[in-house]
Formats: sequence, structure tokens, C-alpha cells
Amino acid sequence: MSQDGGADGFDDGYLVRRAQEGYLDAYAELVNRHSLLAYRVALRILGHQQDAEDVAQDALVTAWQQLPQFRGESSFSTWLYRIVTRRAVNRINRDRRHNSTDVLTEVADDSSRTEIAFERNETVDAVTRAIQALPPTQRVVVVLHHLEGLSYADVAAITASSVPAVRTQLYRARRALGSALADWR
Repeated sequence: MSQDGGADGFDDGYLVRRAQEGYLDAYAELVNRHSLLAYRVALRILGHQQDAEDVAQDALVTAWQQLPQFRGESSFSTWLYRIVTRRAVNRINRDRRHNSTDVLTEVADDSSRTEIAFERNETVDAVTRAIQALPPTQRVVVVLHHLEGLSYADVAAITASSVPAVRTQLYRARRALGSALADWR
């Protein structure tokens, strides 16, 4: 099932129009399609599971409330990315609590880890801590470009900046990550 068309065959644009007309089931389908995206982005930016759940839920409620103003100048997912990233950055600025390393959940049981898996988890934890230590603007572009796989243009649209500004933020973030992770090379 793609984000643009689900098993029901309706694309996001159609569902948005129906939701704007008041059909709650259309918005429920949009939530089904995009709630994982909202949570994943919030988690990667915030690094804390409960905060990510709160931000994702808040973003989806905000999207519903602001849906009448949505004009379709971007895709619904781009618009939702924008809402989630703003909410996540606001949470960081408000709480100043962003030291958690919950971004990538460990699945393996402690008793079954091999030394290679242990080293991999330590490396993942180091990368996660390094990303969490970045300033919020750099963290957002790293998450959206490198972890979510979005293009420079998409990241620029989501962050309401220019492609050169995104490239600059990514360059600075990569340098900071390189310094922070120098011992892991």
C-alpha cells in the first residue's frame, strides 16, 4: 500500500477533499496511512518514545483542525511532515529534554546477543546520541534527508527553507557527526 493510494484505490488528494467535506472516514484513512510516518519522524527527532507519541498525536489532531486551510500546494505527507517537525522542534525548545537514546529500539534479548550484535548496538547508540546532540535545525534535516530518504527539495519544502540552506545545514550536521563519532571509525 503506497502513501498515495491504498488498498481502497483512493489517493491522498481524494481523501483530503472528502475529509474537508466532513467525511470522518476519509480522514481516518489518512491517519491510518500516515500515523506511522508521523510517529517515526517525531521519534527520530525527539529520541523519546512518549514524547514522539504525544507529538505525532498532536500533529494528527492539528492536521485535522487545519485541514480546511490545506490547499494541496504540496502532498498531504509533506504537509504532515511539516507539522510534525514543527511540533517536535517546539517540544525540544520547550522541554530541553533530548538526551534519550530511544530512537532505535533494541529488539534482541540481552541474553541472546552476540559480541557482534553488542558492538552494533553500541555503534547505533553512539550515532543516536550524536544525532540527538545536534541543534534542532540540523537534527531535522538529518532525520528527513538521511533517515527518511527525502530529497533536498522535499526537506526544504517541509522546513520552509531553501535547498542551499538545507545543504548547508546537512554539511554542518555531517561535520558535527564526524567529530562526535571520530572514535567509532
